[in-house]
Amino acid sequence: MFRLTNTLLLPTLALLTATTTAQTFTDCNPLNSTCPANPALGTTLSETYNATTKEFNPNLWTIDAGESLIQFGDEGAQLPLSTADDTITIKSNFFIFWGTVEFIMKASPGTGLISTVILLSQDLDEIDWEVKGGNTTSVSNNYYGWGNLTQLFAEYPAVDGPQQDFHNYTIDWNAERILFYLNDQIVRTVNSAEPGLYPQTPSRVQFGAWCGGCSKNEGTVEWAGGAPDWSGAPYTMTVKSLRVVDGTTNATSYEYGDMTGSAASIKVNEGKSTAYKHLNSVPTSEKIAKQWSGLSTGAKIGIGCAIAAVFLIAFVAFGFYCAKQRKEGRLEAAMHDEKWEAQNAELMEYRTMMAKGNFAVSRQSILMEVDGGKRRGSSGRF
Repeated sequence: MFRLTNTLLLPTLALLTATTTAQTFTDCNPLNSTCPANPALGTTLSETYNATTKEFNPNLWTIDAGESLIQFGDEGAQLPLSTADDTITIKSNFFIFWGTVEFIMKASPGTGLISTVILLSQDLDEIDWEVKGGNTTSVSNNYYGWGNLTQLFAEYPAVDGPQQDFHNYTIDWNAERILFYLNDQIVRTVNSAEPGLYPQTPSRVQFGAWCGGCSKNEGTVEWAGGAPDWSGAPYTMTVKSLRVVDGTTNATSYEYGDMTGSAASIKVNEGKSTAYKHLNSVPTSEKIAKQWSGLSTGAKIGIGCAIAAVFLIAFVAFGFYCAKQRKEGRLEAAMHDEKWEAQNAELMEYRTMMAKGNFAVSRQSILMEVDGGKRRGSSGRF
């Protein structure tokens, strides 16, 4: 249904057309191997980048190259290139099976430098937007099947200053057609029955900046616009925001049922994906706030009264505790004062008797003072 190709024509065309995309590779090709299932997005992802952003979320994205080069500023995620060895490639940890990809970005300037947004499957089906740094009047879009990078089907819609201003680059992809949007306007429609290998297998989202003019392939250098002049570096691609919608919902993963590379062979494993669970995990504080906002006014009043009652009971209990402590403190102080007064009176009496030379103290009291009352004897004076 989808794989329309002329086996004699394509190899000939491949010799006539230069390869134009960078690093379109796969670690396992299901056309000739049994590969692990592709983890699904299964939902919608929206992200906006600014100076407060610390990193691309590692639960959702993997940085294949150039991690140390990436920065975040007020305008968005900044992907700068400064030397021929610099390449920045960011790819999703998830795949979508049909769906929409939307990027608001400013392309990297600089002759020979390429800013890309790509949908790429394991069997190398590809749909892309590519912006050449030296072309200030148009951008390119293309599609491939099975890694056939002939650029035979590239188109170049006009746009003013893609390196100076932000533009919206969108791919809307389903089983029947691909729509390419530029700033919310459809600039191209590709029907599945058109010549070529129609992209139809689960694809990850990939974007970044690379130097086509640094290639050892002369055709690629020519396509990219020539070799770069690094005297004006760094040359920066900036991504303000992105949105990815998986066309298949309630999916945990996608599997190739055979080696045909056809959409009909893809098995959808149902459930909540890892990406979905991550995106929908809510901090406890937010859960409480959400639950509170969902309560009726009467329920909120009831909960407020209950909380107030608890605080009132606690306050009253604390008051009783403090009163009890004060009362016990006063009793203890009174007993201490009474004992002190008795001891002071006895001491005064003793001093008076000493002053008169009269030690009229009971033998029992004296003995108790001397040896704790262990000695025994009759009462009398010393």
